[in-house]
Amino acid sequence: MKESSSGASGRGALAEFKEAVTNLFDQVVGLAPDLKFRRDFPKHELRIEDDGYVALVEIPGLRRDEVEVSISGRALSISGERARFNPPAEARLLRSERPSGEFSLAIRLPAEVDTMAVVARVRDGMLEITLPKPTGGQGRSIEVDGAEDAQVKMPWEEGSKNS
Repeated sequence: MKESSSGASGRGALAEFKEAVTNLFDQVVGLAPDLKFRRDFPKHELRIEDDGYVALVEIPGLRRDEVEVSISGRALSISGERARFNPPAEARLLRSERPSGEFSLAIRLPAEVDTMAVVARVRDGMLEITLPKPTGGQGRSIEVDGAEDAQVKMPWEEGSKNS
């Protein structure tokens, strides 16, 4: 079997192929840097906790006013825009893995959450969204007000507005 030049240098055909594809991809992105193609941006995780869910989203370099978070039913939506990094005029960019432009992320939650109690905060490039479980599904004690104490006529009594 004839040994290839890559075998002599300790690199296999698969490594050479991977490098060629990576170089081709980088050339295409370099020709059209504003493509909407994203490499898994933003990275995120969703975890369940005793009192609900927590979503963590990596958004390095973004301020809180550059990110929008909304929830409707079981759909959590995160969107924003990262400004494109422009190197100094005298520099020549060889490679960039910093995504820029608009992004959006939709996360389907396993169950309903208390939308009025959702909290989102940004710190050190991490967006943390706490999504508490709803409390409305549990029973509660309801205090009964006495209408006789307030001298209020009930709808079925004579002299009330509804009779």
